Amino acid sequence: MPSASRGFLPRGIVLLRSAGAILVVASCVSASPVRVATLGGDSHLLLDSSNLYHYPALVRQLAHVNVELYDDWVGVAIPIGRRHGVALMLNRPDEVQELSAYLRTTGSRLLRSLNPEPWLDAIYGLQLRPGLSLGLGLRYDYDVRDQGLDEASVSRWDGRFGVALGSGRRRLDGALQLQRVTLGDGSAGIPHGESADNGYGVDLRGRWLLSEDVILLPSFLWRRSTFGLARESRREEELRGAISLNARPAPNVLMIVGVVVAGHWQRSDVDGDGLTASESRRWLLPGIVAGGEVQLGSLQFRLGARHESVVDELDEPTGVDLSFATGLATDVGIGVEIGDFVIDGMLQKDFLRDGPHFLGGSPRGGGLLTTLSILYRFYR
Repeated sequence: MPSASRGFLPRGIVLLRSAGAILVVASCVSASPVRVATLGGDSHLLLDSSNLYHYPALVRQLAHVNVELYDDWVGVAIPIGRRHGVALMLNRPDEVQELSAYLRTTGSRLLRSLNPEPWLDAIYGLQLRPGLSLGLGLRYDYDVRDQGLDEASVSRWDGRFGVALGSGRRRLDGALQLQRVTLGDGSAGIPHGESADNGYGVDLRGRWLLSEDVILLPSFLWRRSTFGLARESRREEELRGAISLNARPAPNVLMIVGVVVAGHWQRSDVDGDGLTASESRRWLLPGIVAGGEVQLGSLQFRLGARHESVVDELDEPTGVDLSFATGLATDVGIGVEIGDFVIDGMLQKDFLRDGPHFLGGSPRGGGLLTTLSILYRFYR
C-alpha cells in the first residue's frame, strides 16, 4: 500500500472568497487512513494526509503524527525550518503482498516461511521555492532465516522520487518509483539460488479547482516489477487511471465521487522458455467510489461505498479460464475532532445488528469499532 472533515477546506473556513484562500484550500487537508477507508478506500481520490506515502514531496504540507492502534503502526511527519521536512514510519503496511505470496509457493521450507517486514521507512522533502517541492521516500523490507547449513533471505528496496508543482488553481503531484528485490535460498544438498531484480513505476495526480467548492482529482499510475528465484521468473505490471470530484455543497458537508479503471498482469515461467508459463490478467471495468461526510460540532459521520466490476483471465498451457464478478462494499465511519487532534474509527457493522454485549459478547465478534486511528496535525 497506501483529509479530515473539511476535505480540502481548513478548519474555520466556511466559504472561499479570494484567490489567496484557494491556495490554502489546495494544500491544507487533514485525515487518517481509517477515514480514507470509510470514504471508498482510495487515497488517490481525495486530498488526505496519507497522500504523502504516494507523493513524498508533500511531506511539509501534510506534517502530522498518526497512530493506527488496531493495525499497530505509527507515522510522524514534521517540518524543519522554512524549507525542509522529514517523516519516519514504524511498521507501516505497504505493497509487499505480491512478493510475500510468491515466497509462499517457491524454494525451500525456510524460504516459504519468510515474511518481509519494514526495517526502514522514511521521507525527506525540500521546498525549492513557492510552487515547487521535491521529496525522497525510502523503504527497506527484509527477512532472513539461518539454520546452520540452511539459509534463506529476502530484501526489498523501494525508492520514490517526488515532485509537487503549482501554486494556483492547478497543481500536479508526482513520483517516480524504483524497486530492487533480492532473494537467496540455500539448503543442504540443494544448490544455492540467488537473484536480484528491478522494478519501476510512475504515479501522477492533478489537482484542478473548478470552483470555490469543487476540486477535480485525475490520477494515473503505472508500475512494473520482476522477481524470481534462480530459474524462475515472476513479472508484475499494473496500469491504473482514475478521476474524482470532491464537492462541498454546504460548509459541514463533503461529497466524493470517483471512477477507477485498472489492469493488472502477472506472468510466471521457468528459464523464460514459455513452456511452463502461466499468465493471469485482472481488469477493473470499472470501480465506482462514492462517499459522504457530515460534521456536527466536533463529531463527524461518514458513509463510503465502492462497487467493482472485475474480469479475471487465467492463461495456462492447459487452456484459458475467463470469469466475471461484481461486488459492493460499504463502510461507516465516526470521527471526533478537537482542535488539531482527530480520532477516526470504522464502525463494526455487527454492532448495528447485535447492539452492545457487556458480558457474553457477540457471536459475530462484537465491539463498536473495527479499527481506530489517532492523528495530530502540525498544519492548518
